[in-house]
Amino acid sequence: MKESYFNKNSCAIAAGAGTAILLSQDPGAAFYIGTAGVLLLILMALKSPWHGLLALFPMAFAMRPAPPSLGLQELSFAALLATVFAGSLLQLLRTYTLKDALKVFAAPLLVGFLILAINLAVAMHNQVPLTDWVRGVIPFLFIYALIPVCILVSHDQTRIRWIGGSVATLVFLTAGYIVFYYFYQGIWRPYWIDPADAQAIKLTKEAALHNANAIGPMRDRITMVLAQATDSLLPVGMAAGFVTCILSRQKQITAVGALMSLLCMTAVLITFTRSMLLSALLVMMLFSAFVFVFHAQLRKKLMVSGTALGICALLFIFATGMQQIWLGRMSLLIESGIETIVNWKPSEESKAGDDGMLQPIVPTKENADFNVSSRVVEYGIAWDMFKSHPVLGNGLGVKHEMRWETSSGESFTQWVAYIHNWPLYTLMVGGLLGIITYALVLLAPIVLRVTSLRVEPAHWTILRSVVLTMAIYGLFFAVFRLITFNLLLATAWGLILTQALSRAPKIQNNDRKSVDTGEASPPPSSPVQNTANQENMELKA
Repeated sequence: MKESYFNKNSCAIAAGAGTAILLSQDPGAAFYIGTAGVLLLILMALKSPWHGLLALFPMAFAMRPAPPSLGLQELSFAALLATVFAGSLLQLLRTYTLKDALKVFAAPLLVGFLILAINLAVAMHNQVPLTDWVRGVIPFLFIYALIPVCILVSHDQTRIRWIGGSVATLVFLTAGYIVFYYFYQGIWRPYWIDPADAQAIKLTKEAALHNANAIGPMRDRITMVLAQATDSLLPVGMAAGFVTCILSRQKQITAVGALMSLLCMTAVLITFTRSMLLSALLVMMLFSAFVFVFHAQLRKKLMVSGTALGICALLFIFATGMQQIWLGRMSLLIESGIETIVNWKPSEESKAGDDGMLQPIVPTKENADFNVSSRVVEYGIAWDMFKSHPVLGNGLGVKHEMRWETSSGESFTQWVAYIHNWPLYTLMVGGLLGIITYALVLLAPIVLRVTSLRVEPAHWTILRSVVLTMAIYGLFFAVFRLITFNLLLATAWGLILTQALSRAPKIQNNDRKSVDTGEASPPPSSPVQNTANQENMELKA
């Protein structure tokens, strides 16, 4: 029985991953096979919403970040999610009374849709186009994926590990693809350019030696080629993999956690994204301090794992010759940050830009960090827009004009609807009501029952590390507007609400087959059994 259960769950995750890979290909034979795979996944979800949920997370890999229009990848994911959603609701109504179900889900549903209705009215009042508002609100609606997660996990808490495995598969797919693309396309190779050449042809090192005007070495940023390279899954995987590696006593899970952390760290390093690296490192350092204080028996494992990860990072950096890039970017960050704090003055003439090329140069006052200065301009715009509508904000989808300048001196303006900071973004679009609501949604999983942090099961500690990494990284990147970010947040809330739903009384004399497994529903467990189940929930830690 256990072997069959393991095989079915594993096959569901593998099917979702394989279909996502096929759908991410260019139109052709593989793509159309993936389309057929989607139909099979939907049929599987109709029969078993639980297996559909396991396939759902890897399927997110096929979706394009911020697509200009709905494609087959997005429609396939939406269809699978809708099927899982409907199946889980049917299971909910078969297992619990409507009154008990509403006690768990009524509050998030009513509060969420009330705030969205208010925001829609505000957006219409501020003449925000309806299409822009819809585009702005869609990613946040995926937070309601918490409902199927909660329903399908509540009666069997051992499924939490399978949810973690499904999410980990998505992380492996994303990080693995980014690393593969980086080396396969030769982006890692440095190059030189001749500024006198109008075409800016890339020169090899040998060609540059014969060109006195050549400058370099330079490297292209993969974030300018692949939008997925800025996804929050990378720092989350780096931090969560490290936490899992330390807390687990099961060798297989320890190895998987270490591999995920190593792969995601590699992906983070090749993006040259400082905020991504620092957010993961900060969470890992906080976790290390927690282990040193409360879990003395894990100190040796922590030091060995941390040292090994650090050595691997240094070896990779020096083997690829990117040490000068990282040193230069960190130096620019420190100098620009100090100079910005001391001399900050909001100005409409502030300019920012990035053409994707990085050069290991010593920072000077004449060579400002464009990323830092552009953030300052954005923050000033968001704050001014908040002050004009402080209570309810300007509405989702509201846009502002930004001026960009590339290192070649070319300047252009662009209307954008985002801010690279979730507190200022929510203040801009939702005012005080928006920031209070979103802060509760994002931060509550981190601080909820924090007094039990020392003795809680391992999966809750991993969950806190995931959401904390997301919250920190979202202070510097607009990843909170991505579907994957909100799916992770939905998973966190779904697992939290399972505790409330599992305590609700089940409908008696319900001997029908379970919707998601095809097996008889287990009898209601006693509080003692629930406690025993929770104690067994650590990763066989």
